[in-house]
Amino acid sequence: MRRVLKKKWVLFGALLVLVAFVTWLLIRFFTIDTTITVNNLYEWPELPNFNQSYETTSGNYAVAVDGKIVAGNSDEEIIRPTASTAKMILGLAVMQAKPFELGEPGEIITISQEDYDRYAWYINNGGSVTTVQAGEEISEYDALVSTLLASSNNMADTLAIWTFGSMDNYREYATKMLRDLGANHTTIGEDASGFSDTTTSTPEDLAIIGAKVIENPVLAEIVNTKEYVVPVAGTIRNTNSLLGTNGIIGIKTGYIGDVSGYCLISGYKESEHIITVALLGANSREESFDESLAIINQMQEIIKTQELTKEGQTVGYLESWWTGKVPIKVSEDFSELAYAEADKSSDLQVQNNEGQLNLEVAGTKYNVKVHADEYNPKPTFFEKIKHVFGWTKQTEEVTFTPLGANIETTETEVTEAVDDVEENFTNAPSDNCTIKFGKLMLINPNFTVETDFINARHGELISISAKYGIVEGNPGNGDNLLDAEAAEHINEMVNAYKEAYPGHTLETRSCFRAVGTNCGRLCAATGASDHHTGLTCDLLDPAYGDSLDTSTYDQHVDWQWLYENSYKYGFIDRFPEAWAGGSMSEPLNVDESGSTGLFETWHYRYVGVSAATEIATGKYNGGQYDSLEHHLKARGLVTDLKNGRCK
Repeated sequence: MRRVLKKKWVLFGALLVLVAFVTWLLIRFFTIDTTITVNNLYEWPELPNFNQSYETTSGNYAVAVDGKIVAGNSDEEIIRPTASTAKMILGLAVMQAKPFELGEPGEIITISQEDYDRYAWYINNGGSVTTVQAGEEISEYDALVSTLLASSNNMADTLAIWTFGSMDNYREYATKMLRDLGANHTTIGEDASGFSDTTTSTPEDLAIIGAKVIENPVLAEIVNTKEYVVPVAGTIRNTNSLLGTNGIIGIKTGYIGDVSGYCLISGYKESEHIITVALLGANSREESFDESLAIINQMQEIIKTQELTKEGQTVGYLESWWTGKVPIKVSEDFSELAYAEADKSSDLQVQNNEGQLNLEVAGTKYNVKVHADEYNPKPTFFEKIKHVFGWTKQTEEVTFTPLGANIETTETEVTEAVDDVEENFTNAPSDNCTIKFGKLMLINPNFTVETDFINARHGELISISAKYGIVEGNPGNGDNLLDAEAAEHINEMVNAYKEAYPGHTLETRSCFRAVGTNCGRLCAATGASDHHTGLTCDLLDPAYGDSLDTSTYDQHVDWQWLYENSYKYGFIDRFPEAWAGGSMSEPLNVDESGSTGLFETWHYRYVGVSAATEIATGKYNGGQYDSLEHHLKARGLVTDLKNGRCK
């Protein structure tokens, strides 16, 4: 009897354990966390930065992008009389109070005796005018043209009083409008034209106001007009001589004597973005134009359209216990206006297997489509069962793919790319994997060659002095030797230069070198020099001196011509400034991004016409001159620029 009871208790205990296990199993099965985490890995590409403000000879300036101040040369508000740039404010106020569409004349204004008397007053007091007659009828558009192109003081006051009823009313209306725009340091004075020094502003406010002028289609058309015929006044011409230069589309000049000096508000567009530069207080009209153009040139190198994503680029991953880490990739190329100083942010959102990378640059938001092809929204029944007992899917770490890296390139595509550039150059042993790329070989501190390669390469070259008569201007600094194909093309290039500049020629200062040189950052040690390739020469025109010095670049027509034309003959600027990797006073910086570590305006390297054209026109670099390093990585031939690896 006892044995039977004991057996029953054992069975009951086992049943309890089984029930508890099943209960635990069911609870675990139905309460498993199925959260999928979205991990954002996106990193902004290296973007151009301001480094330092442009140093003006005189005056103060500010730069705005889409009406937001981004640069300038004053740390405090510099308030000056606006002179005729005040007419921008009037134009905005008129178009806000009495708007009309582009292509229409607007309302008709009848010139009164009071308007004629005002015209006569400005003549007698040295103001700028357009001729009017009492009883004359002029369209609103023509009145704005007279004001903004001819800088007519009398027409500015006529427009203000016609639109608002009195100068006091205009002053009140314009002041509120300016505050709404964020131009908080501008004061409307006695007139609407800026003839009086009582209308004052700052470069920052005027840059903001200028952007609003270009935003308005009617005003944008007017300030971008060089000349126009107005009834009675006849042909009037734009006072802005920069119009059309470097894409400049306006906006307004001004001068008010020693009180404020010369003023110029300039604007241009980059894509659909408006960039405005306001300069106040230049010493002369010519200086105001020169300074403004110099600032704009600098801004056009900095504030420009950049490639921000590329199709196939990995920008993040989805993570869960049943999927592991699933890469999230960009579905489309995307380029936009961007620069280093802009406020930037990124946010990655994915639902199911599609989503978007939300990028924000300088307050403007953009959405780039992304996809996660291996996404699985829910675990299967058997995956859940396995997970109850501790199973999770293990996957490799997902890393961000930077721009310039080879995106979604197959082994076949890489093999074809290698076949396309292979040459029958020396088979001397070398750990440098790029030697097989022939005229695209890469020799730098990260891709070095051995003495055996250098000696073998020397025997494959020909003298360009003996065959083509090209002079080596610095004997002893290297043999005047090149690969036969490169030699033929350098001869064509030298002859083209002679034709472009009769009486001039190009000499070499060094071509092939069997040994490196140790002279600091501008030199490379034996095994690390581009001169070992047999595809390189340092070039200059002796008419411009015999010194290889980047600081004299602006004096060298030869180097400027080579930069613009050498690619037509298969040569590239091997060490362009944009890829120098920092100031030349800093340590050598040959990095993963494609930096070369050098800036040499005389060093030209043969890569073949096709590759040279791609590099010079920036096929893989957003239209900007590329480096050989970045070009090879973008093509998938080199996979690791820092550690010297090829595909």
